[in-house]
This record gives sequence, C-alpha cells and structure tokens, in this order.
Amino acid sequence: MNELKTKYDVIVAGAGIAGISAAVKAAREGVSVLLIEHYGFVGGMSTAGMVSPFMKHSVNGETLVRGVFEDIEIEMRNRNGMIDNGFYASAFRAASFNLLKNADCNLLLHSEILKVNRIGNTIDSLTVLINGIEYVIRANVFIDTTGDAQLLYLGNFPFAKGDEKTGKLQALTLFFRMINIDIKVVTEYAKANKDNFFDWMEYNFDFKKIISIAGYFKQVKKAISEGRLQEDVQYIFFTTLPESGEGSFNTSNILGVDASTSYNLTQAELLGRKQVEQVVKLLQSEIPGFENSILLETAVQVGVRETRRAIGDYIVTGDDIKSGHKFDDAVARAVYGIDIHGQKDEESRMEHLPEGQYYEIPVRALIVKEAENLLVAGRCISSTREGHSALRIQPTSSATGEACGALAALSVKQNKPVRKINYCDLQNLISHNLKKKA
Repeated sequence: MNELKTKYDVIVAGAGIAGISAAVKAAREGVSVLLIEHYGFVGGMSTAGMVSPFMKHSVNGETLVRGVFEDIEIEMRNRNGMIDNGFYASAFRAASFNLLKNADCNLLLHSEILKVNRIGNTIDSLTVLINGIEYVIRANVFIDTTGDAQLLYLGNFPFAKGDEKTGKLQALTLFFRMINIDIKVVTEYAKANKDNFFDWMEYNFDFKKIISIAGYFKQVKKAISEGRLQEDVQYIFFTTLPESGEGSFNTSNILGVDASTSYNLTQAELLGRKQVEQVVKLLQSEIPGFENSILLETAVQVGVRETRRAIGDYIVTGDDIKSGHKFDDAVARAVYGIDIHGQKDEESRMEHLPEGQYYEIPVRALIVKEAENLLVAGRCISSTREGHSALRIQPTSSATGEACGALAALSVKQNKPVRKINYCDLQNLISHNLKKKA
C-alpha cells in the first residue's frame, strides 16, 4: 500500500466484497492496482451495511465460490469472527484489509470520484476529490464495483434501473444488532407458536450453530394497529450467534425510495433509524426472551439492494437463473434464486432453484456495452431486474469481482482489449470457481 501515483494498470472503484475480490485477484496476477473507496474502511454492505450471513453458495455438497471469497472466510474464522455462514462486520474489515495488504494493493480511502474522463469509448482517467483537491488518476482498465454503477453514470455509459415495466426498486433495510437475548426462551416461544412465524422456519434448533427466527406476525400487526410501529414493517427477522445472546436483524423495511441520490438516501437513513427504534421497543416490551436485551449497534448506512445496473454485452435474465443456464464463457457459478423485496403495491418474491441445480454467469455480463475498458461486478452486473435479484448476494458478487480482476490483469499483461482476451485463458485463472472439465 504505497503513496498515490498518477497511473495504475487497474483501478477498482468501490471496496465492497466485489471490489475487494477484483483488486486482490488483479494484484496477485502481478499488475498494479488502485482500489478507491469513499468510506475510511473497506467492506461495503458487508461492513457498512452489516449484511450477514452469507447466502447459499453450494450445491450437492460442493462449494461454488472459492478463491478470494474463501480466503476472506478463512481470515475471519482465524480471528474468531465467523461462525457457520455468519460474521461480524469488524472481522470482515480486518480480514479484507489483510488480504489487500498481502496482495500489495494500493488503497485510496476517504475519496470521492467526481468525473469519468472519456476518449471516445475508452476511459482515460478518473478525477478524484481528496481533501478538497482534485486529482486525475489514469489506468488501462477500470472496474466498477460501486454498487450504484457510479462509473457508468458519470461516464455516460448505458445502464438500467428498476423494474422494466414499473421502474420500482427493491426495498431497503437498515441492519442492527442486539445483545442479552435469551435465545432458549426465544426458541421455546417459537416452537409453541408456530402459526406466528413463517412456514419455512425449522424448529430443530442447534444452539452450536446459527439460528434463524422470522415472524412475530401477531405482535407486529398489533403494534401497527396501535400506531407504535410503522406499517411497512411486516415481520421481525433475525439470526443469532451461538451461545452469545446476540442477534443480527434484517427487519426494517424502507419503501418508496430511490437510493441512487443523496437526498433520497438521507430520507431512507432517517426512516430506517425510526423503524429500528420502534422495533427495539416492541421486542423489549412484548417479545419473550428480549426482556433484558439491549440495542448494541445499527449499521453505518442503510442496506441498498438495487439501484443502477449495467447494460453489458450480455444481460443475465430471470430465465437464465430459473433454467440453470450454462455458458461456454462462464466465469462464475451460483445457486441463489430470484429474491425481490417488493416495494409498495408489489409482491415480494423468493424462488428457490430445484435441488441440485445451479446457473452460470458469462464473462460478457461483466463487460459494459459501448465501453472498451470498463468492467462491472457485484450489484451493478449486467442483468434484468429478476436476474439482478439473484446475482446481488455477497458470494456471487465476490466471484464476479474476482473474474473481473483476472480479466483486467490479462488485458494489461497481454496488451489487448478486454473483449480480445481468450475466455479459456480467463477460465484457467479462476478454475476454482468453475465446474471441473471431464
């Protein structure tokens, strides 16, 4: 992590899990990398948003995402910061910083990208604001892992946003953590009141593993009718950490907000914190097992599921997800199904793939249409809204990020445009994330 230069081989914008994976992979392949982030730490939704646990990424006992993602997991477990698929945001930050340091990635934190400077369809440089001073930084290849497709937006490259017919965007959620929960009492109540919880709940609780609790419909409905809870909160959902008395809550439900603007995002933050306050009071006063619980922390920022997404050389669709589509130029595999947290007057959807099925993501979905040297990974990958709702999860974002890092490194080392790289060369660098050839 050296002092700032004016030119790098690869610039990655956005230090969420996709950006971290892209930067680490590219640097490991021997090219110079700058990772730019507006926070003073890395991790994106995994840290600032406190989004945990990792969603499903294995099929028939086979883990589909390894590589940098698995390295992050190992680092967190070594720090006692991960149990099962759940983790602490602080452990994710520390593990990611260590991987970036060991890969010799250059980090630029506390900075904002002001301009994308184009020459035709090629990005020449970025103008970055650092301590009130504008710096121009050049690179051969740029990777947009900002989540909101900031490079596409600032560079006037093609993108889509929201539902293709209605324009609606998925709901937002402000995560929070509580401590001093009596987990035994919580689970006993759930077993005795199964009609008050989601039908997908499992009740053979193993207190050495993470436990998921979702429902409390009666208490929520009553609190809403009495004006003690904002009506958009329809249930309470949290996961526990074994024997810790801690819960991570994915419960607030912020509707009617386009989080791609600062003004709207501010409104979402205010609404989310109001909802958290109301939910905590409800838990402490009415829910068995929460009598002595305490709000430990809320996330640094509200969790955003959907804003802009790229229009690439290929657009991953909902049919690709549901049919388990495979591609010759595949660079990642995933098993998570369509998951849309509905906005106002929109039904939420959760559609699982058939047991044993998975789908692939082609390299063309990482290459931005009309751009010569711009790649995308993570939440702004090229997809329809249905496709995006499946691809946006953290393990898949890591896999697409690592693929972008490998592709960018090959482009630099072979001195070829990203579209001219033989996809077999790329697949060889990320074979751990692909099906073994017979």
